[in-house]
Amino acid sequence: MNYQALCMRLIDIKQPVTVFTAQKVITMNPEQPEAEAVAVQNGVIVGVGTLEAIRSLLSAHRIEAQFNETFEQNYIYAGFAEHHMHPHVLGAYLKDSHYVGYVDRKAADGSVMKGIQSVEQLTEHLKSLIEKDRARLESDSEQWLNCWGFDPLLLAGADVTRNVLDEVSKEFPICLGHASGHVININSVAIELCGYENMAEDPNLFRYENGQVNGTVAEPAMMQFAFAKGAARMDFSEEGIIHAGELATKVARINGCTSVTDKGTNFPLTPGNVAAEGWLKAQEQGRLYTRVNMEPWFASIDRWVYGDKEGWDAVHAIRDEKNPYLSVGNFKMLTDGSIQGFTAHLLPGQNYVTEGKPNGHLLMSKEKLIEQISIGESHGMSCSIHTNGNGATEVAIQAIEEIRKTKPNFGFRHSLEHCQLATENQFYRMKQVGITPNLFTNHLYYWGDVHAKYTVGEHGVRRMDACRSATNHGLMHGVHSDDMVTEVSPLFSAWCAVNRRSLSGKVYGEDQCLTVAEAMRVITYNHAWLAHQEDVRGSIEVGKWADFTILAEEATEEKRETLKDIRIVGTVIGGDDIFLN
Repeated sequence: MNYQALCMRLIDIKQPVTVFTAQKVITMNPEQPEAEAVAVQNGVIVGVGTLEAIRSLLSAHRIEAQFNETFEQNYIYAGFAEHHMHPHVLGAYLKDSHYVGYVDRKAADGSVMKGIQSVEQLTEHLKSLIEKDRARLESDSEQWLNCWGFDPLLLAGADVTRNVLDEVSKEFPICLGHASGHVININSVAIELCGYENMAEDPNLFRYENGQVNGTVAEPAMMQFAFAKGAARMDFSEEGIIHAGELATKVARINGCTSVTDKGTNFPLTPGNVAAEGWLKAQEQGRLYTRVNMEPWFASIDRWVYGDKEGWDAVHAIRDEKNPYLSVGNFKMLTDGSIQGFTAHLLPGQNYVTEGKPNGHLLMSKEKLIEQISIGESHGMSCSIHTNGNGATEVAIQAIEEIRKTKPNFGFRHSLEHCQLATENQFYRMKQVGITPNLFTNHLYYWGDVHAKYTVGEHGVRRMDACRSATNHGLMHGVHSDDMVTEVSPLFSAWCAVNRRSLSGKVYGEDQCLTVAEAMRVITYNHAWLAHQEDVRGSIEVGKWADFTILAEEATEEKRETLKDIRIVGTVIGGDDIFLN
C-alpha cells in the first residue's frame, strides 16, 4: 500500500524506520523536486515528503520512527557520483610516490599537499627527496625516485627533459609522471636502464633535434618499458592494492561522493588480476568508503579470475551477483592520448598552435574500435571510449555508426570519455546513434590558459568540454575529474561546468556554461544513468538506495560563482553509513 509520502510495501513494520530531517531535501526527481524529510529502512528509501506526513503515517501504522536530526540545518542531496577516475593509481600515488603537481591538493588524511610552481622549486624539491630517500635508492639499481602530478605546460611550457633532470641526479633513475597519465619524463640513468636509446624512432619516444632521446615518453605501449624497470612502481601487493582503493575512496567520500567509477579495472599498470581482486577483497573486508563501479579494461579481460571462472566468464559472474557495493559497468578502451601532452588526435587539417608539434596518433583504428565495441555489445556491455581530440571522437562515432547499419541499439549507452574538442556536428550525430559524452570540465580550470597558449588556441578552448551544446542536443552527459589527473570532487566539476573559469580567472566560452540546477543534476542523476544505475541511485525516490550528500548551503543560481566552496557536511550510504567531515 502506497501513500503520498510513504511506501508501506517496502517497510518491515516490526523494524524501526529512520527519518532524516533537513532544511530542505533536493531530490532530483522532477515529479517531487523538494521535500522536508526522507525515510529509510534496510538501505533503501521508503518515504519522501513533509515531516508531518511521514511522522503521521508511521504513527498511524504503529511503526517506530527514529528521527535523525544530524542534518536538520543542512541540505540533503542525492548522493554525488564521480563517473571517471582511477582509484587504485590515485591511492598508490598517495602512499608510494611524491606529488609534484602545480596546485595544492588534498591527501587522504585531509592535509594539503603543496603545489610546485617553478622549475627551480621543482629541481630543489627533487634533490631534497633524493637525500631523504638515499638509503632506499642506493639499495637496488632499479630503485627510482617516482613522482606524480607533473605538467610542464603549467610551468610556462618549461623544458624538463633529461638535461634538466640530470642536474638533479646522474646517479639514480627519476620518473616524473605527468598529470594526464599519458606522459613521463625521465633522466639519462633511467633512459639507459630502460634501453630507450637503442630503440627505433617512434612518435611516442621524443628526441632532441640531434636525434638523441630526450626523456619524454608517451602512451602505455612505449611507457611500459620504463614501468617494467621500476618507473611509477607502486605497491600492488594484495594489501597494497586494497589500501590504495581504501585511500582513494576515502578522498572521494571526503569530497562528497557516495559512488565512484573505476575507468579501466585491470589497466596494464596494475599486474594480473590484482585490481579486480583488490576491489573484491576490500569490499569483503569493509574497507571501501564508497560504492565502486568497475569498468573492465578492454585489453586485459583474459586476466580476470573469479572462483573457478576466468576471462569473460569471471566478469559475468561478478556482474551477475548484483552486489550493491561493487558492480561491473562499461567496457573501457582508449583511442588517443592527452591534449596537453600533444598526443590527442585532432581532425584532419587541424594543428596544435605550438610550432613543430605534430598531430597525435590514433591508438586504435576504426576497424579495431568496431571489433572491440562489438565484443562489448556481445557481452551486454556499453562501452566507454577515451577520445580527447576531435579526430579520435570522429573515428569513434564513425565506428558506432558503422555498427548500427547492421545491429540496432538495444539500450547500449556508449560514452565518449573526455570528448573535449567535439564539434557541434559530432554532438548531433552522437544523439542519432545513442552515444553520450562524459566531459572533462575540470580541464578548463587547470589547463584552460595553457591550452589557449600552447595547444588548441583560445578559439579551441572556448569550444572545449562544451556542456551547453551537449545538453542542447539532448545528451545525458557527465562531467568528471579523471583523478589521479585532477582531484575527485563532483561539486568542483559542477562549478567548472557552470563557470568555465581558468586558473587565471579568465572565462572561456560563456555560451557553453550550464545553470547550477543542470550541473547538480549531472553529478547525481546523469552519472547514475551513465552507469545504468538510475533505477537505484541518482535521485531521492522511494525504492532507491538511501545515498545522500549533505551540503551546508543550498546550491542555487545565486551561488554559481561560489558553488565549489559550499561546505560538504557529510554523506550517507545505505541509510546507516554516515560519514561526517
